[in-house]
Amino acid sequence: MNRIGVRGHDFGKMNVDVLPKYIKELGFEAVQLAPVKAIKDINSFEDITEGVLEKSKEEFLKNDVEISVYGCYVEIGMLDKAKRLEQVDKFIKGISHTKRIGANLVGTETTGFPLNGDNREAAYQGLKDSVLRMVEEAEKQNVCIGIEPVARHTLNSPELTKRLLDEVNSDKLKVIIDAVNLFTVENIHDQQKIITNCFEFFGDKIEVLHLKDITLIGDRNRDEMKIVNDTFKWECIGNGIVDYKHIFSFVKNKNVSLLREGATIESYKTDLNNTRSVLNTIQ
Repeated sequence: MNRIGVRGHDFGKMNVDVLPKYIKELGFEAVQLAPVKAIKDINSFEDITEGVLEKSKEEFLKNDVEISVYGCYVEIGMLDKAKRLEQVDKFIKGISHTKRIGANLVGTETTGFPLNGDNREAAYQGLKDSVLRMVEEAEKQNVCIGIEPVARHTLNSPELTKRLLDEVNSDKLKVIIDAVNLFTVENIHDQQKIITNCFEFFGDKIEVLHLKDITLIGDRNRDEMKIVNDTFKWECIGNGIVDYKHIFSFVKNKNVSLLREGATIESYKTDLNNTRSVLNTIQ
């Protein structure tokens, strides 16, 4: 069954005994929790103690809010090997936190990379080396890793994500999909194909959907139908151009968490209501 959730830090930092209760009262059932961003008095990775992890687990369980993702975002696709391995070491510490905090998986993106940049294959090989090291530790600790492809990152497409999954070949490596992060002004009109490819290539690996919505704004050359100087504008879920009926058709009633990114106190009710409304239209 789908749980609809939110990032733990979208409403500001709170005490660990207040945050899950607050999220539950708003109507959310799940959370992506990055303690440094969400929990008061946790200001660095080094502040995350075993006591903080155990208390967080206890409070979220008490309030029936699932920690779908333990957020440990690092730069695991850097071309500089020494710096990249420092990031891998940080993520491995995050793996050790995941069971203690009661999370389903520990998640990260990869590393920013130009859309048409050189050395993408070298960056990919470094990324794969990072993920192999991370997976080795995850298998030892029986923890799942969630990796998120982003169009402007090293792992930039459904096709490259499938390649990584095939080459790493571990049941501990899962996928987080944020549709908007896969879209650019050049490919937004192929959004259904992009999402279909994700679910055809590795649908059984997708554990979490991040939810955002957008509209496309800017100037258009109407004669050539070419997009010029367009940008994305953030919208409430269901008020933009992201085809959530298509996306949700792949995950309804499956064990996939739906986590709103960028919720605000002014918009969260619309986000929740529209998400539920779209889910209810799918047979």
